[in-house]
Amino acid sequence: MAGDHNLRVTYGALEQTAADIERAAKELQAELDKIWGAVKRVSESWEGEAHQAFQAAERQWNARASHIQSTLHEVSAKIRAGSADYRTTDRKAAGFFQ
Repeated sequence: MAGDHNLRVTYGALEQTAADIERAAKELQAELDKIWGAVKRVSESWEGEAHQAFQAAERQWNARASHIQSTLHEVSAKIRAGSADYRTTDRKAAGFFQ
């Protein structure tokens, strides 16, 4: 409903989201490894400036891929931490009714 500012947290959904992100990170890494393997086979014959330029591109690629992976793992960890915080708050709130 428009203007409805309620937030609903489902612990199972949070855990599933974190697991989905972890799975996606693994699948992404597997695909990147396949692509990179194919590129490396072709690049092995390069020499001189082409080889040096490729090595520079490879370093940049690896740095960016590593950053993406670490960001995905960080997001997953933060979702799990948020879930734990919601549980703690929920338990405290339940205690007020006892």
